[in-house]
Amino acid sequence: MKKNILKAAISLALSVGAIQANAATATYDPATGVVDIPTVDVLNSKGEATSYSAQLTLQGSNLVVTSVTPKAAVTGDRVTFDATTTALHIPSVQILGSGDEFYAKLKYIPGSSPTAFSVEQLPSTAFTGCPDFAQAGPTTGTCILSGEINQDITLTANTTWILSGGVYIGGDKTNSATLSLNPGTELIGEAGNDFLFIRRGSKIMAEGTPDQPIIMTGPSEASRGEWGGLLIAGNSIINNCSAGTVGCEAAFEAITSESFGGNNPADNSGLLKYVQIKYAGFAVRPDQELNGLTLMGVGTGTVIDFVQVDHGLDDGVEMFGGTVRLRHMVLTANADDSLDWGSGWRGKAQYVLIKQAGDEGDMGIEADNNEENNDALPRAQPLLANMTLIGPDGNPTQGAKFRRGTGVNVYNSVFSGFANYCIRLDGESTYKSGGTSANNLTGALTIAGSYVNCATNFEDKNNVGFTTEEWFTAQANNVAGDPLLNGIYPADNSPLLTNGVAIQDNLADGAHDNFIDSTSYTGAFKNANDKWAEGWTAAGSLD
Repeated sequence: MKKNILKAAISLALSVGAIQANAATATYDPATGVVDIPTVDVLNSKGEATSYSAQLTLQGSNLVVTSVTPKAAVTGDRVTFDATTTALHIPSVQILGSGDEFYAKLKYIPGSSPTAFSVEQLPSTAFTGCPDFAQAGPTTGTCILSGEINQDITLTANTTWILSGGVYIGGDKTNSATLSLNPGTELIGEAGNDFLFIRRGSKIMAEGTPDQPIIMTGPSEASRGEWGGLLIAGNSIINNCSAGTVGCEAAFEAITSESFGGNNPADNSGLLKYVQIKYAGFAVRPDQELNGLTLMGVGTGTVIDFVQVDHGLDDGVEMFGGTVRLRHMVLTANADDSLDWGSGWRGKAQYVLIKQAGDEGDMGIEADNNEENNDALPRAQPLLANMTLIGPDGNPTQGAKFRRGTGVNVYNSVFSGFANYCIRLDGESTYKSGGTSANNLTGALTIAGSYVNCATNFEDKNNVGFTTEEWFTAQANNVAGDPLLNGIYPADNSPLLTNGVAIQDNLADGAHDNFIDSTSYTGAFKNANDKWAEGWTAAGSLD
């Protein structure tokens, strides 16, 4: 009967339309078979909600929606339906008459008519002890993870999970396993060498919600580098081998016993959604560090959406090759670079907020094709759209450095407030990959619909054929001027509101896959009411 309750809640939210549902409370009445959800928030792809009240009735083994009524938005704990995973997350379902409460994860049954849901999880909301894959922690309600885990496991929000050393999910392309994390789950690393590593062939399914994000952090949240971070290795393409090598793979620089890369651009390493990664990073050796989020040869089958990396010791997110795509990224107060890539990353990113640290921050973006061979193939050429990069003015930080032969296609983005420069092209191979002159570009290195506003907007190093300023000025809707930002948002009279250009996908692999939205504005936010970065991110991090 408890499982039937969960089914009812899921059926209700999903029948509203493969959506995200939020309920302050949900109750099940065994006498009538009715599940009552006072509030269901239906989220679109940008996190915007439409609210309903709903009732479900148990029919057979499934729950059927019998009532859905629009209502005004409310605050409080909510139920969430995620269209990406077709999962309905109910923080607490109370069974009338018993007082028992459970977290419920329901899955939509495709093609069901009337709309039906199955129950995937029904754990108690109270701590019930550590499972067999973990050890008892130092205090009640804590469990310790260690070593290599070769079975599918789920981390629940009723427990605080502690990493002890490097925790590896699966073997490298053997003994594959899936690590699932429920909304509101907290994972803590207590030292720099405590990290979570998802190996090739295994997956992480970290499914948070707007009001219950998954949090990966250090024990005190007082300083950067309190734990190692999250690392994901995949089987997608990289360029660390000789040109034309099929299935190229490489050892990870910071943990040389681990490998990444392969010949599957569509490789799937799982999902990160509504996740905070905080106070991570660890210097293993000089220039060989663990980042907040390290993505090595990760493919397009992986979903990374609504992820924040905050107060990292090294980079916020670093891609080592691969084709992984990012959306709704918030990178704040990281001590080195916020967004970094090398080894031939050919992915995409849209809706990215970067607020560079004022104390130790380096670059908003640091981009390489390949450090050892600047012309290695396939050449790095990500598509980046709708980014807002904000520097701390006085601290000697840089906006974006494109170097070592990288390509990039930047659209509808704003670079503002960096003390050293906004954009720098660097190295002969970088310029040559872009074209022979600013009026004869190849399409591999472009920028359009973008604003720069720094004390020094442009810088060059070893330029050939054109300068960074000539390159920027020659392309459509690029402006060196005040973007009129009000904090992270465009002011009501900002030119960013209408400066966007049509986004062209120039990538040969995965072109026109409908990942990138068409936008008519410049920056990560359409206007001051576009609040996709609020609510699920760390308190005070957007100020």
